[in-house]
Amino acid sequence: MPQLFKLHKALFMKTLPYYFFKARALVLLPAFLLLISCNKNTQTVNVDNRYTLEVPADFKQVNDLNKEASLQYQNTLKELYVIVIDEPKTAFTAAINDNGLSDTYSNTLEGYSKLITDGMDSSIAVKKMPDFIDKTIHELKARELSFEGLSSGNQVYWKLAFIEGNNRYYQIMVWTLADNHNKHEKKMQAIVDSFTETDKSKN
Repeated sequence: MPQLFKLHKALFMKTLPYYFFKARALVLLPAFLLLISCNKNTQTVNVDNRYTLEVPADFKQVNDLNKEASLQYQNTLKELYVIVIDEPKTAFTAAINDNGLSDTYSNTLEGYSKLITDGMDSSIAVKKMPDFIDKTIHELKARELSFEGLSSGNQVYWKLAFIEGNNRYYQIMVWTLADNHNKHEKKMQAIVDSFTETDKSKN
């Protein structure tokens, strides 16, 4: 695998105070603006008018889960975390072309999601990576998978979604301790399914 490929792999993240994972995006993200509206159970986070995501009302915004994430929220008491990484499609195209990976990864959502999951940090032990579930989230093409893995002695449950927008790819990552899997599953799925791209422009 080309050495430069390491510059472009992404996953995973830091989950305080229990364990630490790394996440890296294809490009550095610019500063972003968060606009938040709330109802009784959830809050809608608007990120720089690019997209919105509904997270539980008891989640707090943080900035230390992943430096490339455009959205970072958590509830440490419930040990539940979410980040979103978004990046231009042109960055992915440049990454696979510049590193000679275009024969391995197609310039599509399928290629993007495969590159990300193939680039998992080796410190995460996963017995078997499940197949992607192809779906639609608010009229956008998406791929989703959920799995458990061991990292730094902690069993963790992740739910990942890769979404193709008009001009950008989005990664939604929600995670908790594996022991909390059943308790938080519906809430984690609701977070993923709430994603809406608000930037309708087309390059």
